[in-house]
Amino acid sequence: MKWLLRYISSSIGKKHVMALTGMALFGFLLTHLAGNFLYFLGPEIFNKYAHALTSSPLIYPAEIGLITIFVIHIIFAFWTQSDNKSARKQAYAVPLAEEHAKLSSSFMLLTGIWIILFVIIHVGGIKFGSYIPYDLAGEEIRDLYQTVSTYFKTPGTIIFYVVSMVILGVHLNHAFWSAHQSVGLSHRKYTPILKGLSIAIAIGLASGFILVVFAAALSKGAA
Repeated sequence: MKWLLRYISSSIGKKHVMALTGMALFGFLLTHLAGNFLYFLGPEIFNKYAHALTSSPLIYPAEIGLITIFVIHIIFAFWTQSDNKSARKQAYAVPLAEEHAKLSSSFMLLTGIWIILFVIIHVGGIKFGSYIPYDLAGEEIRDLYQTVSTYFKTPGTIIFYVVSMVILGVHLNHAFWSAHQSVGLSHRKYTPILKGLSIAIAIGLASGFILVVFAAALSKGAA
C-alpha cells in the first residue's frame, strides 16, 4: 500500500492519475452526447431513453462512481497546481519548456473551474429542473424532452452553454494531448497525428453538444 501512496504522490504518478480519470470522464462525455443525440428523434424516444436510464438500479452506483472519478480528477488537478507553485518559488531561473508547462497547468485549472461551475448549474437546471409529466403507453414518466426544450429558450442560457462547450473543447484538446504524453505515447512521427486527433475530437464533442443546445432552442417547447 505504501508503494501505491508513494507512486500517486510522485510527479509522474499524479500525471497518470489525471490521465486515467480524465479518460474515464471523456468516456462519459461520449456516452452522454450519444444519449443527447436521441433528442433529434423526438419526445417519445428521448423520454423513453431518459426514463430507462434514470429508473435503472445501476444509476446510483454509476453516479457515485462518476462523482468519485470527477472529485479525484479535481483533487489531483489542484495538487499538481500547488506543486507547480512551490517549484516556481524555489527556482530563480526556470527553463522555457518548464515555464510553458506550468502556464498550461494554470490554464487547465482555470478552464476546469469553469467546467465545475457549469456542471453544477447544468445538473441543477436539467436533472433537478421542472417535472413535466409525459404519458408513455399509459405510464406517467418525466417529459425530459419538454424540460430541455423549455430550458434553452432564454438567450442567457444559450450563450452560457455555448461558451461553456467551447471552454470544454479547449480543455479536452489540451487534456487529450497531455494524457497521451503522460502514458508515453509522444513520438516524433506520431505527435502531429495525435495533436490533430486531439483537436478533431475536442471540436467534434463540443460541436455536438452545441448542436443539441440550438436544436432545443429552436424547438416548439414552451418559451
